[in-house]
This record gives sequence, C-alpha cells and structure tokens, in this order.
Amino acid sequence: MTWTDIVFWQIVLGGMLRLAAPIFLAALGEMITERAGTLNLGIDGIMTAGAFAAVVFAHMAGWQAGLLGAAAVGACYGALLAVSVIRLGANQIVIGIAISLIGAGLTSYLFQLWQPSGQMAIFVPLTPTWKVPFLSDIPFVGPILFRQNLMTYATFVALVVGIFVLAKTRIGIVLKAVGDDPAGAEMRGVDTALVRYVALTLGGALMGLAGAAITLGVLGAFNDGLTNGRGYVALAVVIIGRWSVPGAFAGALLFSFFESLGLRAQSGMSFVPTELFSILPYAMTLLALALTARAKIAPRSL
Repeated sequence: MTWTDIVFWQIVLGGMLRLAAPIFLAALGEMITERAGTLNLGIDGIMTAGAFAAVVFAHMAGWQAGLLGAAAVGACYGALLAVSVIRLGANQIVIGIAISLIGAGLTSYLFQLWQPSGQMAIFVPLTPTWKVPFLSDIPFVGPILFRQNLMTYATFVALVVGIFVLAKTRIGIVLKAVGDDPAGAEMRGVDTALVRYVALTLGGALMGLAGAAITLGVLGAFNDGLTNGRGYVALAVVIIGRWSVPGAFAGALLFSFFESLGLRAQSGMSFVPTELFSILPYAMTLLALALTARAKIAPRSL
C-alpha cells in the first residue's frame, strides 16, 4: 500500500465516523421511542429544525448554546408528538408525517426570515476537534479515531451509554416491557403513558442533536434540504440493526462509509457522474434493509 493509499483511506474512514454521528444519534432517538411502543416518523423534520436551531443559537452564544438549542427544539417536537398521540389519541403515523413536514417547512420559512435570499451565508464555528495525546500519533488508526470532532466523540459516548442503559439497567427493562406488553407493565405498576412521554421527548432531543451534528459538526452553516433524507435513513438503520444499539451503530457506519467513499472518490474520478456517488450510500442502505427486514423482533406493541 502506497502512502497515497494510506492517506486516502485515512480520509475516508475519518469522514465515515464524522458522517455517522447524525445518523446514529437520530437512530438512537428513534430506537428509544420504538422500544416504548411508539413510532416517530418525523425524524427528518426534527433533524432539520435542530440543525437550524443549532446555527442560530451558536451564532448568538457559541456552539455550546447551539447544542442546547438543538436538543431543546427536538425535545419540543417530541413532546408535541407525545401529546398528540398519547393524550389526544391521534394516529402516530399521520402525526409523525405531519411533524416531518412542519419541521422542514417551518424551518425553511424561518431560515428565509433570518437570512433573506441573496445575502451571504452565515457561518458559525464548528464544535472543537480534540487530539488525544499519544493515541492520535498511532500509525494509521490514530488520526482516524483520536483526532476527531466533538460530535464524533459524543457519538462514542452515546453508543456506550445506550448499550449500558438499555441492556443493563432497570430503565431499559421498563422501556422494553412497555414496548412489548404495555398491559402487563401497567399491572406491575408502571405508568406506561409517562414512560412514553419521556421516551418521545428524549428521542426528539437526540434527533435535534443529530441535526446539530450536521451543521456544527460538519458544515458550519445551514441550508435548505441539508438532511438529504438522513432521518429516513436513521429509521432504516433501526430496522437494519434489529432494534439494538450496536446494530444501529453498525448500520450508521455502513451508510456513512459509502457516503464518505463517494465524496472522496468524486475528486479522483471526475469522469463518473456525481449522481452515481450520491445515490451509493442510499442504495447500499436499501440493500441492507432488504436483507434484514424479515427479522420479526420489533417491539410487539408497535
């Protein structure tokens, strides 16, 4: 392997981890929601709203405020879905689609008010990149794993915490019980409505942070359509991962690997239409979904 090949794969794999952050955070939020026996199809709209909120708050008070603002906006959308479905008895599929459309449409309108067409784009600082001493100097893997953006490290933390909480704690057991047998959980004294309120709100907050991972972790600015359907990819990743945290992380890596590979390959293969590289990660995700969709292990009350 030549030095050029080494640099190429370092860039591709490092980019894979950065691009996996929004997919995994959104998928984790959806997984928590579905484990409680509810469904949130508004992921893409919530991610869009979170991405915009992150830029606005970061522009006013720094990236820390941007992350908090994105999580708060996402939590509000999750709570709105919870009230509509649990309190008012609305159809969760219809409300989820409505929230996706409202999130995208309202954000687009607010974006035009905040930054009228024709004005120079407003850029905000990205979340900091941390270089882990000594570990970042390990040949090949050091720059990939230990010289990453804060949002990438946050994804690693979310992975570990998600595995531990959902598999090893009472919170995870209660969540699974509510999703699999809500009537039985009620008989054992569990307030299923409260559990679902919390799951939908927390899931929405993670989806908002997923949007922030795009604007504050990768782009440094907001533009219409920046999610490119990643919310629906996150929904597919939950299924591909069979409602497990490690599985969802693997699914996010699958999508982001082909996205990063396509972005890098475009510069060296200009004779290939860029559209082909653009559809590659979605095509591979669809293939993985087709191969794993037969597994009947979803929460039983979905």
